[in-house]
Amino acid sequence: MVLGISVMVKIRRQKVRPHKKKRDPAPRPRTRRGFSTFVKFAFWTIIVALIGAGVVGFQYMFADSDLFNVKGLDVRFYDEQNVLRRAGFSGIDDKSVLGENIFLVDLNDFKEKIESSHPEFKDVMVRRALPNRLIVQVKKRLPAAQIYGDRLYFIDIDGIFLPDVKSADSGRVPLISGIRASPYRAGSIQKDKIRKALSLIKALSENIRLSRFKIKTIDIADSRNVSFFLDAADAEKMEIKIGEGEFAKRLDVLATVLEQLARDVERVKYIDLRFDDPIVGPK
Repeated sequence: MVLGISVMVKIRRQKVRPHKKKRDPAPRPRTRRGFSTFVKFAFWTIIVALIGAGVVGFQYMFADSDLFNVKGLDVRFYDEQNVLRRAGFSGIDDKSVLGENIFLVDLNDFKEKIESSHPEFKDVMVRRALPNRLIVQVKKRLPAAQIYGDRLYFIDIDGIFLPDVKSADSGRVPLISGIRASPYRAGSIQKDKIRKALSLIKALSENIRLSRFKIKTIDIADSRNVSFFLDAADAEKMEIKIGEGEFAKRLDVLATVLEQLARDVERVKYIDLRFDDPIVGPK
């Protein structure tokens, strides 16, 4: 006998829900963004306009206006105490800068023109003095020696020929003899001799022990045997033979000899410093 077993399976029904579509967010109104962009545009437009107006105003004020045209020079010289003094007349040609805009003047070029036309000036400096003047500061070269060429010339300690030095200034300025030179005719040999003579003048001026003495004349005809005379009442006719170099050292020896001679200096014809032991020649 066969038994039949029946199994009943209960199927659960699942609810199927429809998938909802995502809705796109509603677009924001563009009125606020557009207004912000307009404000920025207007702001930068105003800034650019102001800059342009400033540039135009600057150009008019500093470049086109007569207010800043050069009206003249203030020239100042350093005196012997290194104090600046304003000059009433300097002889500096200002035609190249008069009427020019002060900001457009080439100060270095103007400085070079002054130095070229005035060799008697040194340490030239030019600066602007707003609104319409230029200040020129210079030092005058002082005569350190005189030398013969086609006439008598004065030179400073650097060997620069000086124009327009009054003959009255030649009183105690050493004379370099034994050569002839001028600003227009000075070969290398003459220049070397002049430099040697000037180095001797400088060495004596720096020797404290010989401070009461000045050189009257220097004979540089033979640059290997330089000799000179002192500008002193008790020794003006006494020749000093110093050779071709080591001037500072030999001048120290001269100071010692003069101290030892004391009042007997008037009896001396020459002092020869060219050797290790100085030679004193009597009259």
